[in-house]
Amino acid sequence: MGRNVIGVLLAILSVMLLADAAAATPVGTVVVASGLCTDNGSVLKIGDAVQISDTVDVPTGGNLKLQMVDGSVISVAPGSSMTVASYNIGASGRHVRLSLTLGLLRAQVTSAIGPSTFEVSTAGGTASVASDSADWFIKAQTGSAQVGVLTGTVDLTSIVTEHTVSIPTHWGTDLEPGRAPVLPRRWAQNEFDAVIRLTECCQSVQPKVGPAPVPIR
Repeated sequence: MGRNVIGVLLAILSVMLLADAAAATPVGTVVVASGLCTDNGSVLKIGDAVQISDTVDVPTGGNLKLQMVDGSVISVAPGSSMTVASYNIGASGRHVRLSLTLGLLRAQVTSAIGPSTFEVSTAGGTASVASDSADWFIKAQTGSAQVGVLTGTVDLTSIVTEHTVSIPTHWGTDLEPGRAPVLPRRWAQNEFDAVIRLTECCQSVQPKVGPAPVPIR
């Protein structure tokens, strides 16, 4: 009886240690940081690592760019708050979940080996990459969202209605609180330029294309 209890406790401890190790694994690196950008309250500088469960905040007038372990680039605009809910790369493919509480981000997502999910959730809905790779924007305000796609295809689903629209290259759409996403339309270049300016600071970082990344377990 005593040995069984000890065995169960050791098994639980092992699971907890594995979970802590996974959460502590760096999944991205800061390559651009202007203004007092923070990670869970600590000021970020170039070269700092971002881990699973971290929340990054970018102040008004600031900018933040993260080079992720799979080569993708996440650019966070001024006045934004984003949490890395999960960023798993391994034998089962790539599975990424980001949470955008408020503000705007640009995701330059590279193609992955094997199955891939890459999604950004907001209070109003969830956007997910439906193509092998994509370059796209998502903006979140109270209960609403906006998505624009430079390259690739992105699906936007309303949390309330569960209705989904598919947004192709050079198109965009809006999601109002409590409603289904508006039918996508082709965006003018000046609409893309407006959000590009918000996510660019003093330098541009391109997604890395090369060998497959080392699996994160």
